[in-house]
Order: sequence, then structure tokens, then C-alpha cells
Amino acid sequence: MADNPWNRFSSEADCNFAIWFVGNKVAKSQIDAYFAEGLGSTESRLFQCTYTMRQHLDVLDPFHDYLVWTEAQINDGRYLTTFYSQNVIV
Repeated sequence: MADNPWNRFSSEADCNFAIWFVGNKVAKSQIDAYFAEGLGSTESRLFQCTYTMRQHLDVLDPFHDYLVWTEAQINDGRYLTTFYSQNVIV
């Protein structure tokens, strides 16, 4: 995997495409709609829906189930603070 970190995808561009969806927090329904409407070049992609895309991404992060981060916000009336937490006891 060190020689070819996107080995679960057809190309580096394919991997970056999936990472862009996740990094920009695109909703699963919107990703599926994107492919259902024929907007993605599906011939060269290994995935055409959220489910298969997630399967390929999970291989890149084998600890995703154990290292889940939760995002929350606290508003005390004056300040809005965002914080992230992680359950270290799994």
C-alpha cells in the first residue's frame, strides 16, 4: 500500500474523487443522486454509489470503527464553541 496508496481504486483521481465527497461532507443521498443522474463518469470508476465507495475508503482506514470522532457545539449565549470527542473505551 505504501507504493500505491490508492490501490483499491482505479486511479489516483478516482481515490481523490471519493475523498472529496467525504471531505466536503456530501450527504449519502446526494452522492447516490449524483451517480443516478449520470453526472459521474462511471465507466472508469470502481464505485457508482455511496455503499461501494465507502467499502473502498474503509480499506484505506482500517481503524475507522475504533477512531470515530464526534463533533458537537456548545452555545453559552455569548460564544459558540465547536469541539470534537472520541470514545477511547471501545
